[in-house]
Amino acid sequence: MSRGQSRTQFWHEYRVTLRISILLLTAAGLGKLLDLGLVELNRRGVVLPQFDLTLIPYHDPRVTRRHALLREYQEPPQIIFTGDSRTKNGIVPEVISRVLGVPRTTFFNFGTGSQVVKFAREVFVPHLLQIGVRPAYVVFGVSPDWPLRKERLWALIDRYRDSLAYRIANRSRRDDPDSIEVRISRFLDLRLALFRYRADLIHQELIPSLGCWFLGDCNRPAGDWREDRPLHFRDLERRSGFKTGAGWGPQPYDGHTRGRFASKTRFSKAMPVDQENLLGLFSEMRKSGIKPLLLIMPVHPSFREAHADAMARNQTLLEQIAGREGVGLLHPQGDYRADELFVDGHHLSHLGAVYFSADIAASLAQYLEPAPAENPNLADTLSSASIAKLLTWIYETNPAIPELWHRQGPRLPVPGNQTQTPVR
Repeated sequence: MSRGQSRTQFWHEYRVTLRISILLLTAAGLGKLLDLGLVELNRRGVVLPQFDLTLIPYHDPRVTRRHALLREYQEPPQIIFTGDSRTKNGIVPEVISRVLGVPRTTFFNFGTGSQVVKFAREVFVPHLLQIGVRPAYVVFGVSPDWPLRKERLWALIDRYRDSLAYRIANRSRRDDPDSIEVRISRFLDLRLALFRYRADLIHQELIPSLGCWFLGDCNRPAGDWREDRPLHFRDLERRSGFKTGAGWGPQPYDGHTRGRFASKTRFSKAMPVDQENLLGLFSEMRKSGIKPLLLIMPVHPSFREAHADAMARNQTLLEQIAGREGVGLLHPQGDYRADELFVDGHHLSHLGAVYFSADIAASLAQYLEPAPAENPNLADTLSSASIAKLLTWIYETNPAIPELWHRQGPRLPVPGNQTQTPVR
C-alpha cells in the first residue's frame, strides 16, 4: 500500500472513529439530561414518589429513606425504635421528644415493613453496627405478629442482602470484580438513577399506570374502607414515601377506614413465638453494647377479641422471656378503645400515633442520660386538649402531611372528648 493510500485510510478511520465518539458523547449527554429530568420529576412527587432516586436503594424504599435520615444525625440517637409497620406508623419520635423536653435527635424511628425477630437479628442490628450507629437502647415495637415464627417473611433477609446498596457495601460473591459487565453495571448504578431504579420504574410506575388507564384499576383498598374516600394508587405512593426527620411514617390510609378490625384472623395459637431468634437477638445485642427493650404495641379491642387466646399465650411467654433475660418490657397505659385511634384495629392512625407516643414518653424517660427535667404537666399529657395540640404541632412542623392527606381544616376526634377538635 502506497503512502498516499495509507494516509487516506488513516483519515477515513479517524473520521469514522470521531463520528462514533460524537454519537456516543451525544447519547451519553442525552441520557444524563433524561436522568436529571427523571430525578426532578421524582423530587416533585410525579414519578416514583415513594422513592428518593438520588439514593442507592436497599430492598425497600422506606428502609432507604430512613437509612439516609439516620445518617444525617451528628451523633447516634440514644434510643432507636424498630419493628414492623405498626412501629413505623405508630411511634412519633418528635412527639416523645417534645413531651419530655429533650432534643429531637434523642430518638429515631427505624421501623421496617413486615419485620420479624429473625430480620431484626440478622439484618437490622448488623446494619446499625455496619454504619457505625450504636444507640444506648433499641426499642422493639412488639406488635402481635412481630415475635412470631413467620418463616415466609424470612425471604426479606435475602431481599435486603440482594439489594444494590448492600452489595455495594459488601461486595457480593456472585459479582466477579474483574467482569466487564459487572464493572459497567456498577458504574451506571452509581451515576444514573434511571439505571438503578429501572425495575421499579416498570413495576411501580409503568404497570400500575397502564392498569389505571386501560382497566380502571386505580384505587388501593385497605380492607374495611369508606367507599366515599377511595385512595388512588399514586396518593398511596406519595403518602408512603413521606417520613419526618426522625423517621415517623404516618399511616397512608388514615381517614379512609372505620378503624376496627374487620379482616380474617392473622394468626392462631398454632404459630409459635420465635424464641430461638429472640434469645439470639438479645445475646448478640449485649455483645455489641446495645441494650434491648420491648414495647407492647396497642391494638383495638376488635383485634384482641379475634386473636384473644393466641395473644394471651404470646404475651405471657414474652413476659417470662423478658424476665429471665433482664430485658425491660414496657406497656402503654392509655385507653385504646376509640375507633379513631386505628386504621384497621392494629395500625395506628395519625391521631393514634400521637396519642401512643405521648403515652409512652414517661416510661422512656428513665432510660435517658442525662435524665430529662421533670415536666409538671406530664400527667396531663393524654388529655384531649394536649393531644389536639400535639397533633396540630406535628401538622404545622410537617406541612407535607396535611397537604398529602388533604387535611386543610378538618375536624378530628380526640380520645375522651365527645366534641370535634379542629386541627389546622
